[in-house]
Amino acid sequence: MSSTSIAYVNTARTLASVSQQRATGELTLANGEHRWQLYFFQGRLVYATGTLHRVRRWNRAIQRYCPTFHAAQAPPGEPWEYQLLSQSVAQQQVKVSQAEGIIKASLEEVLFSWVSNPALSTNWSAVQRFSFKDNLALSLLLSAAEVEQVLERAQQLWKHWKTLELESLSPYKSPILKQHLQTDASIAASPLANLSSFLTGRYTLWDIACHAQRPITTVTRFLLPWVQRGAIALEEIADLPNPLKPPPPIKPAVAQPTCPTIACIDDSPTVTQALASILEPAGYKVLKILDPLTGIATLTTSKPALILMDLVMPNVNGYDLCSFLRKTPIFQNTPIIILTSQNGIIDRTRARLSGASDFLTKPPNPQALLNLVRNYLKAMMSGAPRVNCQCWEDEEVEG
Repeated sequence: MSSTSIAYVNTARTLASVSQQRATGELTLANGEHRWQLYFFQGRLVYATGTLHRVRRWNRAIQRYCPTFHAAQAPPGEPWEYQLLSQSVAQQQVKVSQAEGIIKASLEEVLFSWVSNPALSTNWSAVQRFSFKDNLALSLLLSAAEVEQVLERAQQLWKHWKTLELESLSPYKSPILKQHLQTDASIAASPLANLSSFLTGRYTLWDIACHAQRPITTVTRFLLPWVQRGAIALEEIADLPNPLKPPPPIKPAVAQPTCPTIACIDDSPTVTQALASILEPAGYKVLKILDPLTGIATLTTSKPALILMDLVMPNVNGYDLCSFLRKTPIFQNTPIIILTSQNGIIDRTRARLSGASDFLTKPPNPQALLNLVRNYLKAMMSGAPRVNCQCWEDEEVEG
């Protein structure tokens, strides 16, 4: 007896035993990394599916028997294909005859894999997965006679597959037309041109047969000469995404540390650029304001973390501007550092009275400026109150 006949006989015996014992549970067929599952309730088949191209198999059955069907969220539990079918039948979205066709189509593919591979191991697990509460749900279950008919079709299909000498090929592989032949004139003029859109590595042989509405043997036999000539390669491809499985949650973006903005108010572009050349390499964003009168709106919108301000400007002096900002609620606690060449005691005292936080001689020492800025920003982040002119006697803060 051939291996094919042995596989068929063993399959038939196993299925008959499940039916005769009115068994409820799950029959698992395994071959390396792939598994196929047949679910039974009291000896009748509920559904058959498998890990190899599970979603593609489902899509083919849907396209064949109910092409207008749109998947909704199925009740929890396995197999999700049957859960979805029974729900859709109950809601009159799918006819009983359509659901039966889908169940039989999936079963035929699973049994084809079984009879074509005698090496598949089998395991029975008495698991109670279903509770049928109405006759409508029970009507979807396949009887032993119906399962036997599907098994016979799978056996005949495998025999035809072997007769055509296709057993070295897998219907789960995808035919891909070699790239250098995709624009070949001889290919375009051949019958292969009708299938060229399917030879892109996106469809398996099973998929193409479904789209072409032809037996899998017919499609594979047609492509075989091109495979043998090397014009077409057969490659493994992945399954499609599960239509009922929610996409993985989007991980919240890691909060990036904010880049503190420092406003530089000075009527000299040279000065503001010099300050930027010190602050920007240290990781600060510099807001340059040359005209304080027109720049107040920008200052209010940007809400800088710290303000550097010239004391002497054409349209307004720094004392008045500092006093004005201190009366504005959003700048009451913002560190304001006066930059000026007028570093006398009177200037320092007046700056303190106008609300300035500190004082640096112009042009400032780069390290002294950075140290002062860091100290004030650190104090702001820690919630410490604003320090008012505690170092007026020092001409500049040393590193």
